[in-house]
Amino acid sequence: MRNLRRRDFLKVGAAGASLGLLQAYGPGGLVVPTAASAATAGIKRGGTFTMAKTQGIDDFNPMNIRPGHFAHMRAAYNTLARYDDNLNLQPELAEKWGFSSDGKTFTITLRQGVKFHSGREFTSADVKSTWEFCSINEWVTLRAMYKNIKAVETPDKYTAVFKFDAVFPGTYDIMDTMYIIDKETSGDFGKSAVGTGPFKLDRYIPNDRAEFVANKDYWEKGKPYLERYVISFIPDVSALAINLEAGALDCIWQPSWRDLARLGKEAGGKFVVDMGTPGANFFDIAINTKWEQFADKRVRQAVAWSIDRARFVRTTLSGLGEATNLMWPKISWGYFKDMEGKIGYDLAKAKELLRQAGLDKGFDAEMIMASKSSYGMDELGQMLQADLKNIGINGKLNDLATQVYQTRLQQKRDWPIAIHTYGRCNRDPGSLLTGAVAYYTDKEGGWTRLDNPEYEKLRAEVNSTLDRQKRIPLLRRIQEIMLDECCTIVVAPQQRPWAYAKHVKGFALDHDNSPLVADFWLEK
Repeated sequence: MRNLRRRDFLKVGAAGASLGLLQAYGPGGLVVPTAASAATAGIKRGGTFTMAKTQGIDDFNPMNIRPGHFAHMRAAYNTLARYDDNLNLQPELAEKWGFSSDGKTFTITLRQGVKFHSGREFTSADVKSTWEFCSINEWVTLRAMYKNIKAVETPDKYTAVFKFDAVFPGTYDIMDTMYIIDKETSGDFGKSAVGTGPFKLDRYIPNDRAEFVANKDYWEKGKPYLERYVISFIPDVSALAINLEAGALDCIWQPSWRDLARLGKEAGGKFVVDMGTPGANFFDIAINTKWEQFADKRVRQAVAWSIDRARFVRTTLSGLGEATNLMWPKISWGYFKDMEGKIGYDLAKAKELLRQAGLDKGFDAEMIMASKSSYGMDELGQMLQADLKNIGINGKLNDLATQVYQTRLQQKRDWPIAIHTYGRCNRDPGSLLTGAVAYYTDKEGGWTRLDNPEYEKLRAEVNSTLDRQKRIPLLRRIQEIMLDECCTIVVAPQQRPWAYAKHVKGFALDHDNSPLVADFWLEK
């Protein structure tokens, strides 16, 4: 996937309305994609590519899809296939695939001769074991989506068959996001990253660096071009740009927006600024609907009306972006422009909602966040704290280590408010509902603990048909419900930008904003 910069946003937005899945999901047809072969003329081989980010690695589980893991996911692992710019699947570990005439059986022919970093051959048994892991492991981000597969059959070493009880439009998203893991080392993700990817984990020093070496047996012949790939951890966001400018790094991820603007204007064009994959992520405020004060949705609505989204975009994001209250991005056909602004910034309305709920005298509420996990979360937390004070809610910020934050957020669910970001927005609209825990229900382990029978019914319906015209009104009603429930309160798109030295060539990202490191080379 080519890198999409800010100037591409309008192009993508214009094309987004035509990106459908009907043509891809033709009944009974076998899709045999053609892999694009990169031109190798002028490519320099070897060298060490060093990138840096502020947060460390919690584990090497590629199914624990979170921003801190993006840098290594497609370095060490492969998915069955990967979306290109036009949401067409391109082969990775699968070579061809197709649905049965009733859409309930999906047959995949696997690439032969692929080896894990351990030297063991990749087979259909690994697809099955990865699905089993994805279906039951609590640290699998997209667990609800993979549960739509009711069984995986393995008629031979190179054929895997997904069995569904009903048509599931997110099947291609599964192909794009199911990173194949080695069942023999899956219990040791704390220090092991054994996949089939272009790089092998060579050395890992927690909270310092992870060093990868080129996989000489990689299935995509001639790749990777680099000899080594190093991920460094620099907790101080201001130090990212300093190290890049000093030549100590080739690339940085999520520097401050002020540094980003400066690097983009650097004399002589020494650096390239890439705004990251468009429409992939959002800043949001998560509210625990089972918390005493927030059980009444009017109180949650009061929070939503108290947020000055425009100020957040203007100050923290340096005006690069737009405030929104909608759950899907503009490039999605699940975006409903006429619903934009249904919740805005109105302190009088927020105070009236609190009065109606009998809480106009205010109350205290813990607000958890992990500022090191993503630039902008700290600023959003500080802004929300000030905004809530205007309506009498005393928000007490608690900035946690990323792992502690994730445990409290996802497992304990023992907090009233969380500063958060969610992803999986720029694929099939239905996949956001099954792929982002921000939109799970309480019985699925969703951290907002939402319990809304109509919402549950609509989620099931929208993911049980391939007919877009039937799905659009369902998605619209879901958006209306979420604007009413105010449990996941959207603030603004979260662009996750990169900056890199001009000698870095072939820079590209996938739909999660993960770098496709196999395609990089250094011209120096």
